[in-house]
Amino acid sequence: MPVLDLRDMPAADPIEADLCIIGSGPAGATIASELAPGHLRVVVLESGGLARQASADALNEIENVGRPRELDQWNVRNRVLGGSSATWGGRCTVLDSIDYEARDWVPHSGWPIAAEQIEPYLQRAAPYLGLIIGSDPGDAFWSLAGRPDPMPAIDKELLVSMFWQFARDRSNPLNCVRFSERLMSLRGTDVRVLVNATVTHINLNHARTAVESVEVRSTDGEHRLVSARCVVLCAGGIENARLLLASNRQIQAGVGNQNDLVGRYLMDHPRGKIGSFDPARTSSLQRWLGVYNAKTPFGSNLFWRGLRLSPNMQRKLRLLNCVVFLEPELAADDPLNALKQILRGRPSARNAMIVASHAGWLAKGLHRYFVERNGLPRKLDRLNLTCIVEQRPDPDSRITLADRTDLFGVPLSRIDWRVGDQERATVRSVARMVEREFRRLSIEAPAIEAWVTDEEPLPVSFLDHGHPAGTTRMSRHPERGVVDPDCEVYGVNGLFVSGASVFPTVGHANPAHMIVAMAVRLSDTLKKRLAMSTA
Repeated sequence: MPVLDLRDMPAADPIEADLCIIGSGPAGATIASELAPGHLRVVVLESGGLARQASADALNEIENVGRPRELDQWNVRNRVLGGSSATWGGRCTVLDSIDYEARDWVPHSGWPIAAEQIEPYLQRAAPYLGLIIGSDPGDAFWSLAGRPDPMPAIDKELLVSMFWQFARDRSNPLNCVRFSERLMSLRGTDVRVLVNATVTHINLNHARTAVESVEVRSTDGEHRLVSARCVVLCAGGIENARLLLASNRQIQAGVGNQNDLVGRYLMDHPRGKIGSFDPARTSSLQRWLGVYNAKTPFGSNLFWRGLRLSPNMQRKLRLLNCVVFLEPELAADDPLNALKQILRGRPSARNAMIVASHAGWLAKGLHRYFVERNGLPRKLDRLNLTCIVEQRPDPDSRITLADRTDLFGVPLSRIDWRVGDQERATVRSVARMVEREFRRLSIEAPAIEAWVTDEEPLPVSFLDHGHPAGTTRMSRHPERGVVDPDCEVYGVNGLFVSGASVFPTVGHANPAHMIVAMAVRLSDTLKKRLAMSTA
């Protein structure tokens, strides 16, 4: 598949396509891959280049006016071929069934599509992510992996096992899936990828009822138009909203913003420490509630176990969804980390010395990994009990446009991220629940953080998890959402949005698997739409 630099293309050359995809991350790359076998002309526009560039990083600058959040945007989102898959850790899981429901204790909750409607797309998404199954196996993991559950029986009325898989490159298990490689591996198709191509405005037809083209700029200052019958925004939870709001020459409030909903309902996954353990006393706990090297009838992968709040307790106590897991703080001389650096082509005398001095440790670890089928042991300074909590959809948690602009004159995103009392109450309840349950089972109990026991506000150490969502939410009614159940922007024919920005709620789940599944689902819609328009 050709990857072209917009700066090298003659400014006078028209760029026309059946489908224009804005963004080359997991959503955009998946849609391009799904449509590649056909005869449609597809153009993928990537604001960044083949590698990280300071000029592209600067376009992601934000103005934060709300709760403290991660300000180094490279840790959150990447303007580079492959999008944020360039730096992600690859943890994948799916939404729980309760996350799709309209819950009376969670205002603005409820998806316009049901869990069973999404299931086939989760299965189709799994190969894109290098996953061996397209769902969270829960307690069925043990029969799938052919082994007993080593952990004492947790009260399932309180807490339920869940598992993350890791999006591993099957040709190189040390690496996460990088969607840049997926795009560049497409051969013999009508898909073109243009890098250093930043979209600055979405243009509608004269009646302002359909998308017509997008304006694109590169760092050489040239202005170009890309005309397409359909356009899909796949630029992430922040940029999708920013671009719609900034496309305001024809509609003052911005494209799709006739009901003042674009940018609202900004959600993320507040994440932080709720307790800690002495690593020297938790070897059994780490084997019970840790990483498993699972070989199943469908293949092998690493699975990381967590404990989520049961749906019954969510209903009974009127809480949000939430998950806890063990998170290690690695020692500076962790031998596995040193070995990984060597295997990844970054050897050093220090790494070699660490590996040599811990040969026995590594041998024991390999036995645990290949024979006991647990994760590799790590040398720790500390072991934390970490929590990820669902965020309640709040219309006042939002993205608007700042007064300052980027180098192309597009206003920066002003982010007013808000986390409320319901999130705090959920985290406190789960922390106490885990402590009591571990004590009941004679498991090493965590030392709970003082803010939990003192009933203080959620501390500023609970930062966003780099999962911005909800800012172009999906709904059956235009008065309640920006896109319809097919992810088409209300009132604008041919303009679609893909990614976590369409999620009405986020549960506790890392969004990648759901993003790719929804992209596969949208691809089916686009195939039908474009086939009809050419008939």
